Amino acid sequence: MGKKISDELKTAIIEMPEKEKDKLLIRLVSKEPLLMSKLKHQLLEDEVDMEQQRDKIMQQMADTFSREGFATWNHTPGLVMMVMRDFSGDITNHVKITKDKYGEIMLLTRLVNMPFREQLDILVEKQSRAGKFAAYACRKAQIVLHKLKKFNRDYYLDFEKEVNEMLKHLQYYPPSEKLMGEHGLPKHWEI
Repeated sequence: MGKKISDELKTAIIEMPEKEKDKLLIRLVSKEPLLMSKLKHQLLEDEVDMEQQRDKIMQQMADTFSREGFATWNHTPGLVMMVMRDFSGDITNHVKITKDKYGEIMLLTRLVNMPFREQLDILVEKQSRAGKFAAYACRKAQIVLHKLKKFNRDYYLDFEKEVNEMLKHLQYYPPSEKLMGEHGLPKHWEI
């Protein structure tokens, strides 16, 4: 968190000539990448750009989890979880920049579903090492359901299939099935 600006300094800044304020603002913004991305989105982009960014993250997830070479590495459910964490960071940045709440739910649901769709062999073969992965997937599912409660019910149909698929994966994967109750996850999401 930044330091609080004194009232005296605020007044002095407000009274600065416009050109000086503009130069100072541009210098300050250029030092904050997240702020620069937020301003770019607010000032130069629209809904289409936001959807394209969301689609780009979904495509990157699909490419990463479906990669043929993924299974040939010495992967464990823990490493699958690490890939999920990287994408979770991408999703968080996307939401911070665009305030795309719809996309956040869509992306998080897809994030949980992708490993089960594309890397189930690794997850099943190495279940004994899947405790952290299962807990992480359950936490993400819990976040999705929590965000859905706050979201406009008119959009629930858009999420029904993916959310129920997510819950089904967690229910039928033994390491996560045990944790569903602890995370307050239902076996089926009712609209």
